[in-house]
Amino acid sequence: MSEIVAAEAALSRLETVLATERVALMSGQVHQIAELMSEKMEATQAVDALISSEHPALGRERIRTRLKGISAAAIENAQHFKAAQNGLRSLAARIGNMAQDSYVGAYSSNGLQTPFTKATGNYLKKA
Repeated sequence: MSEIVAAEAALSRLETVLATERVALMSGQVHQIAELMSEKMEATQAVDALISSEHPALGRERIRTRLKGISAAAIENAQHFKAAQNGLRSLAARIGNMAQDSYVGAYSSNGLQTPFTKATGNYLKKA
């Protein structure tokens, strides 16, 4: 019976880590994911050891259902993390493009843009 308790504890630990990770992802606290990495790796290794040992408890429907839930939660968290990565990548690209998208110059009499780097006089100075 203690083997089943150990299996349940390993599953509970990984479920807790995945739930904490999900909360961090959904609240935009992506930086907290790095703090969870070692705990997540330890919990994942414990569950992996349980699975590779072909523990008799794995035959129980309750354990199999929890494993399916853990798998679904991990997939969902990975999708949220990828979305956060894409958002950060997009933000970095927009910030990088701000200098390229901004215009510093003047306009000619017909409304065309003339960058200051190509300007050749014709500007009146205020006294």
